[in-house]
Amino acid sequence: MDNASFIRKTFSVLGGLLIWAAYFGFVYVFNALACARSFHRLHLLGFSVVPLTILSGAAIAATGVLVLMFIALRAPDHVEDTRDSSADFLRHLAVGVALLSLLAIGWIGLPAIIVPPCG
Repeated sequence: MDNASFIRKTFSVLGGLLIWAAYFGFVYVFNALACARSFHRLHLLGFSVVPLTILSGAAIAATGVLVLMFIALRAPDHVEDTRDSSADFLRHLAVGVALLSLLAIGWIGLPAIIVPPCG
């Protein structure tokens, strides 16, 4: 296996977790800055800026994970003449990790709807 293939396979499996981790960091840093700088009181279109931004980030992160899942599902069954069972395993693992990442993104975005910012 060459380096490009290894990186591609690794990212296809861990991509959902990387997107979730980036979203997780964004939510907590943004919420901390909103509370520290008092811009949690700002409203846009009748909604508070903090939940609106967090939910927009959730939509973007979920879209990224769905794209990775679609790519994993559309991957060819085999690259060479012989069918490789490890490729099937990695494809199923990538889809499973992406589903868990979607669940985690929703779980992080849910408090933005329920709990007021800085409250």
